[in-house]
Amino acid sequence: MNLVTDPNAHIQTVKRTTPQYIKSDSLKSSSATNEYFSDYASEVASQKSDASKASYETPPSRISTPLVQHNPIDSEMTLPSRPGAIQPAPLNIRHNQNIGAQTTVRMLSSFDEMSPPTPGVDDTPYIRFAIEQLTRDEDVIGRGRDSTFPAPNVPLPAPRPPVEPGFDDSPQARTPSPPPPTPPPQPVSPRPPSRAPSDIGPQEVMIPVDLSKDLRMRLGYVPLPLRLPILGLYFFLCLLMIAALIFSLVYAGTNHALFDYDGNTTPRYFVFQYLPQLVGILLILWLFVIEAAVYRSLPYYCMGPGRRNRWALQNMRVLPANYLLPDFTFFRNSELLLGVTFLIFWMTSFTIPLLACVFQTQWITDDGPARFRWTTVRGVGWTLLALYILLGLGLLYCAFRFRRRNSNLLWDPCSLADLICLFQRSNVGSDFEQSEISPQPNGQIPPRNLRLGFFTTSERPEVFHGVGEEYAPVKNLSFPPEKPKAIHPSNELGDIEAQRHSYGSAFSRNIHSPFVRYRWTPWFLRDSFVLAWIVAAVLLVIAFLVVSFVKKAVQDGFRPLLPSLTDSSGFSPANFLYSFLPAFLGMVLFLAWQPIDMYYRAVQPFRNLSQPAGATAGDSLLLSYPAYGHVRVIIRALINRDYKVAYITFIALLSLSIPVLAGGVFTAVFFSSDNQVRIVASMPGYIALCVLVTIYAFSYLFIWPTRKRYLPHNIDTIAALLSWLYASPLLGDVALQNIGTKVELVKRLTGSPATPTSLTGDAEVDEKSGRPRRAVRRLAQDTGMRYAFGIFVGRDGKEHLGIDRLQRPGSREMLVVPTSH
Repeated sequence: MNLVTDPNAHIQTVKRTTPQYIKSDSLKSSSATNEYFSDYASEVASQKSDASKASYETPPSRISTPLVQHNPIDSEMTLPSRPGAIQPAPLNIRHNQNIGAQTTVRMLSSFDEMSPPTPGVDDTPYIRFAIEQLTRDEDVIGRGRDSTFPAPNVPLPAPRPPVEPGFDDSPQARTPSPPPPTPPPQPVSPRPPSRAPSDIGPQEVMIPVDLSKDLRMRLGYVPLPLRLPILGLYFFLCLLMIAALIFSLVYAGTNHALFDYDGNTTPRYFVFQYLPQLVGILLILWLFVIEAAVYRSLPYYCMGPGRRNRWALQNMRVLPANYLLPDFTFFRNSELLLGVTFLIFWMTSFTIPLLACVFQTQWITDDGPARFRWTTVRGVGWTLLALYILLGLGLLYCAFRFRRRNSNLLWDPCSLADLICLFQRSNVGSDFEQSEISPQPNGQIPPRNLRLGFFTTSERPEVFHGVGEEYAPVKNLSFPPEKPKAIHPSNELGDIEAQRHSYGSAFSRNIHSPFVRYRWTPWFLRDSFVLAWIVAAVLLVIAFLVVSFVKKAVQDGFRPLLPSLTDSSGFSPANFLYSFLPAFLGMVLFLAWQPIDMYYRAVQPFRNLSQPAGATAGDSLLLSYPAYGHVRVIIRALINRDYKVAYITFIALLSLSIPVLAGGVFTAVFFSSDNQVRIVASMPGYIALCVLVTIYAFSYLFIWPTRKRYLPHNIDTIAALLSWLYASPLLGDVALQNIGTKVELVKRLTGSPATPTSLTGDAEVDEKSGRPRRAVRRLAQDTGMRYAFGIFVGRDGKEHLGIDRLQRPGSREMLVVPTSH
């Protein structure tokens, strides 16, 4: 007998020329499949005799039991066998090093070779083992269960206690085994161990800071259109309109109208027929700016010291929508009074057609010679008076709701760069996981009681300004980076496939999908609707021109088909219809263009970011067209060479003249030659109206958005915008932290050097070295640093779709999905 020691397996094997069977006191059994041993039997054997202790290991279960004997070298255990259908296998003997006697065990090829049952030994453990092994085989091939994942609402199994060294905790072998000898040291490459977020230590919690006098004075910013002096000036103009209406109503009722009628092309005609609605629509343009400020500020006011709203990020719009149809979202967001205010603002649009017909001509016979005189329509005048009083009350509520004490803002949040500053240290970033490709990201974000103000954390003493949930853990997306593993050529394909499926194959496919990237645009700018608008606009303008000039129908006048006689209150059915109806239709055209204009303003930063070469910060992150008035947008867009935005906004401004001219161009005139009343048009005004309507109609040919203006989802809420920023490394840029003013933000993004100091006045400390930072190098240059919208590697080391620098040092350039336009 030759004794051979295998240092790798740490066992001893005995080679014999002929198979032998040695019976020992150890309790062992073969399985129903002739190749497994019972864990339970091993435990019983270990308890019965210390001299017969051996470490048995059961190989993992297989889908089906093999019928052919494996190589004895690969066998984990052996039992004695006798001649049969299968040839006997060579001996594979394990020897316990702690026992002097040699105990050998030979593998059985069938049950017939097993020795008779030992008297006094219970066979129940063997039977249980056989049943267990059969059940495990069924589990492996899937016959014994429906799914490998726990069903919903089913509690997961409790974790097993930690296993001491030297024990195999696999289901097949749980018997103690002696620890293997220490292998000789081998050279290994140093690699820092990666830690899961839960192993880093105690969780960092955001803690609100009790505001001192100095910190409190920094807060309280109110956007310029909502400041008390600006709202006071607008309220004063409303009072002037109210005073003018009251004077006209009182004076016309006591002095036989106002002025004599002197024709339809005179300055007096312009004052009574064009000027009222022109002043009214300028007030509406100003009101649009106030509404836009309310929309973008309200979510942050709902995070301030006043009442909180848990749905501020998801349900509160940041883009105006109170144009052609009223916006009722304020009622759904528990802003009842503000909802009533915006309903009044929407009703203010009716002041334009009412102002167009508030002054009419009246035949006066009891004040000198009979003649036509301009008078005030009493019913229309009192209606306008009520609307302007309601408008003034709405302005007062806005001044009260958006007063300084309710604001925790540092500046007006109107651009993407402002969002980066407000949410760069927020603890809600994990809520936006994979929301960049969701068609409805607002419904994916859970409600949270967010606060806007100064915070500190339980791990860092630094005070910063931002948005977060009080006393909630900071759930950062950034993890300690791991060094890349060496990729062998033979495993390169497998590593690529593993990386592809590591973060969800569906999400990876979607962020690279052109369908997802170019999925969303407003319903009124989809291809079918744009085509319908173009056809309808062109056909209507052609019909309008034909009816107007064929046979001089407008110039010579036409029958009113309604009574034209003006009663004592100044009301004439014919004059009212041909003033109110054209102005109302013109107002519909004017309001219908405003959502188109607002869309092009809001999406322009993303269009610039979608360029293959990206865009500078001034053309993207700092761009805030929705916050400007029409004239300012036109000027800024021309300077920035955003010519399409400039043209769309110019048409939005030009279209206000359509209701102004349409409401005053027609009037009823008595023709003594044929003793009848006809409706005639003031031809200078009518020609100008025809030109403007033609330009307006053919402008629909230019509203077709290119693919660069298509986005994965809407952009009307903070949550929708944050879905493209939550994983961006921009939120971790040191140079964008601790910014106190908007001027400083613009300087940081456009290249001006700045020294970062905390809001408490202390120098900012570097996290790695623990030393104060002296200065932050320039973050961007308009001629160098560029940003893009595409696929980037986020702070968590995974690919995301959103906004980041076009290229960062040491990383590849962002993948900006190419477009065909």
